Formats: sequence, structure tokens, C-alpha cells
Amino acid sequence: MPFKSKTTIIKTGKLEPDRYAFRAKIAGVFMMTALLLLTGKLWSLQLLQSQSYAEQAYNNRVRLVRLPPSRGKILDSKGRVLAQNIPSFTFSVIPAELEKNRLLIQTYSEILGLPEERIRSLIDRSRSGPKFINFPIKKNLTIEEVSRIESTLADLKGATLETKPLRKYPFKESLCHVIGHLGEISSDELSKSSQLGYRSGDLIGKSGIEIEYESHLKGEEGWEQVEIDAKGHRLDKVSRRAPKAGSDVTLTIDVEFQKYLEDIFYQSAGAIVAIDPDTGRVLAMVSKPAFDLNMFSPSISERNWKELNGDHLHPLENRCIRGLYSPASAFKIITALAVLNEKAFSPDRRFICKGQMEIGGQIFRCWNAHGHGSVNLHRAIVESCDIYFYEAGLKLGPDRIAKYATLFGLGTPTFCGLPQELPGLAPTPKWKARGHSDPWKDGETITMSIGQGYLVSTPIQLAVMTAAVANGGRLMRPAVVQRITSSDGAVTFEHTPVVRSEIQLNPGIMAQVESAMKDVVIDPKGTGKKCRIANLNIYAKTGTSQVIRAKERIKEDDRIPYHERTHAIFIAYVKDQPRKIALAVIVEHGGGGGSSAGPIARKALAKYYGLPDPGDSEEK
Repeated sequence: MPFKSKTTIIKTGKLEPDRYAFRAKIAGVFMMTALLLLTGKLWSLQLLQSQSYAEQAYNNRVRLVRLPPSRGKILDSKGRVLAQNIPSFTFSVIPAELEKNRLLIQTYSEILGLPEERIRSLIDRSRSGPKFINFPIKKNLTIEEVSRIESTLADLKGATLETKPLRKYPFKESLCHVIGHLGEISSDELSKSSQLGYRSGDLIGKSGIEIEYESHLKGEEGWEQVEIDAKGHRLDKVSRRAPKAGSDVTLTIDVEFQKYLEDIFYQSAGAIVAIDPDTGRVLAMVSKPAFDLNMFSPSISERNWKELNGDHLHPLENRCIRGLYSPASAFKIITALAVLNEKAFSPDRRFICKGQMEIGGQIFRCWNAHGHGSVNLHRAIVESCDIYFYEAGLKLGPDRIAKYATLFGLGTPTFCGLPQELPGLAPTPKWKARGHSDPWKDGETITMSIGQGYLVSTPIQLAVMTAAVANGGRLMRPAVVQRITSSDGAVTFEHTPVVRSEIQLNPGIMAQVESAMKDVVIDPKGTGKKCRIANLNIYAKTGTSQVIRAKERIKEDDRIPYHERTHAIFIAYVKDQPRKIALAVIVEHGGGGGSSAGPIARKALAKYYGLPDPGDSEEK
């Protein structure tokens, strides 16, 4: 027994203390590890992430409210407002503050008249952007909608009302293609412009002046930091930066003159462009058919969009800068100038017009089936004899014809200050060789000499060409903007005439062509006599542009399908008055230039000079 007792004493006196010491060490390691982890977390929270949490806490009581700028106005040359802003209400959500989404969707679906799926989709989209930035759900609310929404805001966090400017166009259709319209910024535009202050749902220029001068019109966004309580109620204003209004853009066009031209252009489709030949200032730009710009404010309905896009006359297209037409006999003045300047033959040389001629085994006709008889350059312009200009074209060749077409601005953009302008085409044999297998033919040369074939131009190019003849050979850059004025009244841009090039012509050449153009109007056989106005010297040229090659002569338009009828073209200018003007009129499928486009030009000139319209006169 004493032996056993000794062993027990050894266990309790030596082995047990070792066990407790080991456990204490393990516990100490755990405690130290926990303490280190806690210290690290506190260090991370207080030092590394303190700014982030401070911002979150701040945002819980301070809201950043965007203050959209007032978009600059668009004015006519006399200061009349063409595009302006009126206040409107927008219902928006703040993604970071949204609660009770189901109740919110149900409530505002009924108030706003929007499907629940639509609101849910917009809320989902809002979460992909900045969390504390208002995301628009519906714009241009009615007074009734605003009143009902205001009564619910206290109970539904994350919903808010904003006051935003709404674009309005007092003259509706007038100048619609020049002014242009706004539309909601697309995802592609947003990715390219987010650094400029745009947000999802913002409106941005989509066409015309609205897009071309977007950077001037948009202004600078402001902001306001507002303190709110736990329920989202506004308590106090913390800080504020006022928005800066956009600049006003003043056009060169008098809307009264513009509206008059739009009213007298009763035909289905076409264009009128009028220019001051000395300065290049655009005096009128009519494209028909047109549309009411207010359909796009704040956004166009799906129904209206489908109607505009489905219209076979393409009302959204600005024909003045994008309509491509063969200039037809209006181009004969360029061919005539080329003949004289290149000394291809004497202006007194006569050719016999029998109504048609054969070239390369093919018959080419004159518009006058009976022929004009013996004609020189002067008579060929006055009576618009095709046979004379066929002979001129063969003598000049296609390259020289194209050279003079280019000198007078055809085949290149005019750089008038509107987007998406088409350049037209002044073709050459080299041009054809690049895209066609068959070589250039003599038949193509003679059709080009009378402004047909591959040669195509826009109405503004024809007006610029006409202005270059009127001013003695200066190719002007047309301008639709007269000035830009910042919100503080400073003029940041003022139009000054820009001469693109000086056309070098031999002395006396222009006078010879002008003499014939004057007789186009006053000569009894002149094709433009329907444009005659007493006591006003008008220089003009008619054109009848074929749409398809006619298999037979048909004089009655009602026997020809609309889209197969010829385009009517008329160019004219007045230069011996204090106020000068050059214009081009195109009536799509309007028939003869003198009979259809000529009277429109006459009315336009009578209005411009404050003269009575003499009414219709007999045509050729």
C-alpha cells in the first residue's frame, strides 16, 4: 500500500501541472489570435474603410440632387423663338433608397398608367447605374399625376418628383428639318458622353441644329446637396452649384419668309433653298413633306414613329441636304460656261435641232419633239435646246464637264452646318471604271451635258451653284447659323462670309450666260416666263429631270404613275437689288420645271421683295 500511495503522489504532484500548462498555452494562442484579428478589423474599419463608411453614412442623411440646365433657345434671324423650354415634371426613383418595391410598383403602375412589368424593368435598369442618382420612370406628367404622386411620397422611400425643362417648338412643322429634334440618349451615346455629365434618360440632340450645336445648347449641369431624414423628407440645403443655361443659337432664316414658302409649296414632296449670294447666308430651307417637331417632345409615341418611318414620302428626310436629283437642264448654264471658257466653239456657232439626233446607233431626243431649228448658245439656253448641248458635250468631253461641275460646287458637300449632308456626284470615266465593267460611252457624255445620267446634286448644291453665277464666280460656303450667344449675353460666334474658292473665268463669259438667263424669263419663247415679275430683273433656268428613261412621249401627267413622273427644277437669282437672292426649287414628280417649279419661284421672289404676285402666265 505505501508503494501505491507514492505513485499517486507522483501523478498529482508532477503530471497534472504539465497538462494545465499546455492548455493555458493553447488558450493564450487563441486569445492572441482573436485579439490580432479584432485589432486588424478595427484598423481596417477605422483607417482603410473609414472614408467609404463615412460616405455611406453621409448619403443616408444627404442626397445629391441634379439640377439640369435650361437648354439654349433656337431663334430666327429676327429673334423669334423657334425652340424653347417649358417646365415639366418627371417621376424618378433613387435605387439606393428603394424599399417596398412590390407596393411601389403596384401604386405607381395605377397612377402613371404604366404596366407593372414596365416599371419593374426600369427599376432593374436603374440599379446598373449610380445608386444615389435619380433614374426617370415617366416624364411630362400631368397635373393630376403630380398631385397623386405627391400624396404617396412620404410612405414610399426611393420615389421622387423632379422638375425638368421640356422642349417646345412654337412653329411646329416650320423649319423642322433645320431645327431638328431631341431624343433620349442611347446606351452608345451614353458610353461616349458620360464624362460630359449625361445620365440615362437625358435628352440629347438627334438631328438638325439640335445635334450639330448640342455642345452649345446643352449648358452645364448643377447640383444641390440636401439633408434628409430617415423617411426621406427634405430637411435643409447643405450646398448648391447653380446650373448654367445653354447658349442661344440664332439662325440666318426669317421664319415668316420660311412659312410663306412652306405654304405655297402645296405639292407632295420637294425642296426650296434660298441663299444670299454675297454672304452665303441661307434665307430659307424648305423640305416637304414635313412633321410637327412637338411629336418628339418629350418622346415620340410608337404609333407616330411607325407612321413617320412608314410614309413612302419619307417626311423625316431633309431633302435640302440629302435629296439627290439630276439637275437636268439647270446644269446647262455650267456646260455653257465650260464651252465659253474652254473655247470649245464660238457662242455664235449654230446647230440645227430637228428634235432628235443619232449617236452611236442610238436616238437621243430633244424635249421639243418638233425641234428648235437653228440655235446658237444664247437661244439654246433661252429655249433649253437639248440637241445644242449634246453637241457641246461631245466637244467638251466628260472630264471637262465634270471639272466645271466641281468648280461650281457639285459633287462635294457644301458644309452648310447641318449634319449628314450628302455630297452628290460629278462623274468621270475614271469614276465609272472603279465600279463598272463597261467603259464610258458617248451617250453618257451627252446626257451629262444636260444634267442627267450619273450626275446628281442636292438642292442646296444647286442654290450654291446659282449663287456662284450671281456673284460673278465666288463659291460661297452656305450658313444656317448667324450667331451663338452665351447665357451671360456674350456673342461667342458670329457668321462671316466664307469663300470656298474663286472660279477663274475669262472676262465677259459670265455676262453672256447671264444675258441668256435673263431672256429665259422675259423672252416669249423662254422656258421660265412663268416666273416673270414686272420691274424685277430675274435670271433663271428651268430643268425637267427624268426619273426613268421614257419609252414614249406622254405629255399628260395623269397618264403616268406618280413615281415615274419627271422632277420639276427651277433655279433663279436677283442681283441688282439692295437685297440679293439665289434660289433653287425642286418639285418631286412635278412635271415641267417652268410650269410647276417656276410659279413657286415667282411667288418666293415677289414675297422677298414685297411685290405683288402677278399670277400665272402662259407657259411654253
